[in-house]
Amino acid sequence: MNNIKKKEDIMGLNGEKMLQSLKHLSQVDKMKQVEPLSYALFPGYHCPLMGAMLTIRAIKDSVMLVLGPDECAYYTKMATSGNGSMSADGCQIVSVVLEQHDVTFGCQEKLEEAMEELNDEYHPKAVFIVTTCVPEITGDDVESMADLFTDQYGFPVMIVHAENFKTDDHLPGIEHTLEVCCAMMQPQEKKDCVNVLGLRLGDFTRTEVYRVLQEQNIPVGMQLPGNSSAEEIERAPQAAVNLVVHPVGLALAKKMKRKFGTPYVVFERYSDPDRIYQSYKELFEILEKPLPEKLAGWYQDAKKRSEAAKPILDGKTYFSGNTALCNYELHSFLTGLGMKPLLLQISDLTPYDEQWRKEILTHCDPYVTRAANIGPLQYLYPILKPQFNLGAGNSQEMRKSGTQMVRMMQAYNTLGFEVNEMVVSAFVQACSPSVGMNGMMKSGMDMAAMKAMLEMQKKGGAR
Repeated sequence: MNNIKKKEDIMGLNGEKMLQSLKHLSQVDKMKQVEPLSYALFPGYHCPLMGAMLTIRAIKDSVMLVLGPDECAYYTKMATSGNGSMSADGCQIVSVVLEQHDVTFGCQEKLEEAMEELNDEYHPKAVFIVTTCVPEITGDDVESMADLFTDQYGFPVMIVHAENFKTDDHLPGIEHTLEVCCAMMQPQEKKDCVNVLGLRLGDFTRTEVYRVLQEQNIPVGMQLPGNSSAEEIERAPQAAVNLVVHPVGLALAKKMKRKFGTPYVVFERYSDPDRIYQSYKELFEILEKPLPEKLAGWYQDAKKRSEAAKPILDGKTYFSGNTALCNYELHSFLTGLGMKPLLLQISDLTPYDEQWRKEILTHCDPYVTRAANIGPLQYLYPILKPQFNLGAGNSQEMRKSGTQMVRMMQAYNTLGFEVNEMVVSAFVQACSPSVGMNGMMKSGMDMAAMKAMLEMQKKGGAR
């Protein structure tokens, strides 16, 4: 008798059982309905405290004060100290550690002492008090305290709510931080410049949109998140328009429109040429400037590129994790090219995404599961046998099932028609016999279309 158990039995995970527990995209309209592959997540989510930390750490002349237990204080200190990618840049980060006495009787006295001390030591121009789970549960009225501190010290003191029990993602921490920055802003005389809101990672100056603005002599103003200062945020209403490149910047954009009349354009990392072109049109219409002529040529190139890819990508199947792109829009675009997502790992499902959800469902109805859990995917590769995996995953297990990983490493530094080029090229190259897995030549792809597509890539080049 063989006493060696199968790996899935030892781990308590079984691909067939997982699949039975999952729902299809058509069966869910809120995240509470989306099942995880397993209840122990790997690598798992970050909490909103991380999102707040990522945003505030780059605001010069400010102080981030973390209000919570010692675990949260330690986490923040370790993440932002040293010279790592999350180290504080011009921002001082301190903590007020809550103990049993503070939980029982409130944290006002301890917070008052901390504010006096940080004012004497750092002379900040703005303070962000980031509340974690404990003060949110105990119900301390930190908003009223912040109003008192603002009057007392003469600089804005803002509350960023970063409790983790209302969400399983770090993005609300970024969104809330950006939104409260509106309190720092003052009315300004308008100028022909563009603010960039919501760029979580990457360098906007490396994007196509930035180059287009530079060629038209349109300066870029404040960038949030990004390296900015309290003074730059104060002057943010001088911009002619806010460019929202990710939904985390939308709340601030709407608030600035109500308070200062600043219009905004949502211009995410779209893959569809029509959406990209429309975003450019809206941007230049608000700027009251003519649309650069070359954009029409880029639009036609993107349309031809997408059409040429259809016979190559038609019927190809894939798994997808979260990407740096506009996720549901990406899958809407790919299904429009004939591709079939078998499993989507998602972290949100909002009314904003409904238009693309409907478009996806006109072509197919993939399984959905919660993101940030790539470990258990290995049990589904041999069952569903996707041809591609978009995003992170277990490459060794993929190879066993004939699944090829497709990654877009420069996605964070793209915006505009270059996103379309990146997406189409990544999948077309993955279909190439010289790049693809064994057996890809037997997949029935249209080799004439492949040749035409590769020729188009050579002619396109970098913009």
